[in-house]
Amino acid sequence: MLSDDWLRQGFQHGQRIKVNNIVDYVIWTDNKNDIIGVSVNFEEADDYHYDIEIEEWMKFLENVLRNPDLEETSKLFRNFLDENTEMFAFQEVLDSNQIRYDKIAFW
Repeated sequence: MLSDDWLRQGFQHGQRIKVNNIVDYVIWTDNKNDIIGVSVNFEEADDYHYDIEIEEWMKFLENVLRNPDLEETSKLFRNFLDENTEMFAFQEVLDSNQIRYDKIAFW
């Protein structure tokens, strides 16, 4: 997982940003405090975690949420999930937009 690599390199993530009751994400930064990626967490009975490098995350913000402003992401992401209620809607939109990610599932 990318997040494992980021941890080994001494990179850090900020506080969890809550999207809804199931989904949150964290923003990862490197030693220069530059954003390098995000981890998106779906936590229900089965947990799914997606690590996405920042360039790929920006594709999601621009192509899917239609707004690259990181300050607006939580609200726009919540709206996306409200409108796309299928279990793997997030993954499907990543795939259809050719956005690369690492995924791990815990059951």
